[in-house]
Amino acid sequence: MTIRKFGRGVALALRYLVGVFFLFAAINKWRENYLFSNKLYRVLSDRLLEIDPESFGAWFIEHIGLPYYQPLAWMVCWGETFIALGLLFGFMTRTAAIGAVLFNVMLTIGGYYDASLIVLTLMYLPAVLLPTGQWFGLDRRMLKRYPGSIWFR
Repeated sequence: MTIRKFGRGVALALRYLVGVFFLFAAINKWRENYLFSNKLYRVLSDRLLEIDPESFGAWFIEHIGLPYYQPLAWMVCWGETFIALGLLFGFMTRTAAIGAVLFNVMLTIGGYYDASLIVLTLMYLPAVLLPTGQWFGLDRRMLKRYPGSIWFR
């Protein structure tokens, strides 16, 4: 086995691992009925009590998260779903991986910063930087059909 094949295998394994992570997160949101309940409101309210009231995260939750919890719940639920499907099927793979990075940024802004977010973000980077959807996924097929598209590169 060459180093190149090994490296591709590691990058693909990370892509699938992150895809499964987001799949389970999305399933959880669908089961908790995030779209049509106040579940996210309750989660954010609880988080607000746990963090420094002077932090940016507290300001964000008070002024953005709580007042706009319903559209944010839709964004979270559908975003996690599309990220999972994109990474698992290799469809718009880099866009899905960038979405995963943005989710980490949202978590950090919302006061959920933890050192594990750095490690998770590093796990997403191979799918952002490398054409893993071209190696194994629908991106190769879609790029043949739409050769000028940036979405499948």
